[in-house]
Amino acid sequence: MKKFIAFPILLSLAFCLLTGCSYKTYYQVYQTHPVEEGQYSVSNNAIAFENDGCTVLYNFFGKGGDGSFTFVNNTDSIVYISLSESFFILNNVAKDYYQSREWTNSKSQTNNSVSEKVKNGKSMAKSTSITSQESTTFHERGVVIVPPRSLKNVPEYTINNERIDLCGLKVKPMRGKPSGTSFTAADSPIKFGNYVTYRVGMNGKAQHVDNRFYVSEIINVHRKSMFDKVRAKDACGKVKGDKIKVIKYSTADRFYITYSK
Repeated sequence: MKKFIAFPILLSLAFCLLTGCSYKTYYQVYQTHPVEEGQYSVSNNAIAFENDGCTVLYNFFGKGGDGSFTFVNNTDSIVYISLSESFFILNNVAKDYYQSREWTNSKSQTNNSVSEKVKNGKSMAKSTSITSQESTTFHERGVVIVPPRSLKNVPEYTINNERIDLCGLKVKPMRGKPSGTSFTAADSPIKFGNYVTYRVGMNGKAQHVDNRFYVSEIINVHRKSMFDKVRAKDACGKVKGDKIKVIKYSTADRFYITYSK
């Protein structure tokens, strides 16, 4: 009787494996927009905000979304970014850039020595190992210093790592048929940005950059619809070599996560 009961179970498991019942990878892709679009220029490689003293560049593309920013000093003076007065803001929750952290690097070194002595007419060697350890502690700086006409990247946060389930959004979309929905700045489930405080010159007046964005579209994509194959081009724009695999949605104003179903 036990064998009779187990046989249908084994048969169903075998059928599941043959028909692809195992978990498959899907992608959730997020399209973003600046809240005030007229203040930004957007290209495939960067989203740029510019004022008289600086340019702030973003490229969100990556798994989870890269919330970092690149600060370009457009002045002839040193610019000081105050991390203690700068924040990453996600759905109105401010997260500190300066967290007063410490990092310790340790290095070990082993010295071997051999001593020899004579006992009862026989030579005997003895090996000795001495291990020393050296540690260096680094303290997080509360200020990022940007030289004139130079730039620095300020990393810290990702935007979102969890799949968002929405009514009408297919969790297991078919190949070639992404499932998506759009939002406005008012009803978007993800609103984020950077509030950056900086000074031109050590004693300069505090100035602020307040860059805000929102997710304007979320689409779920089958893994085989996420990639494309294109031929690489040389510096003159001529096609060369074999086709390479690239992500279709690779632009500075998008990011993605993966999930299994």
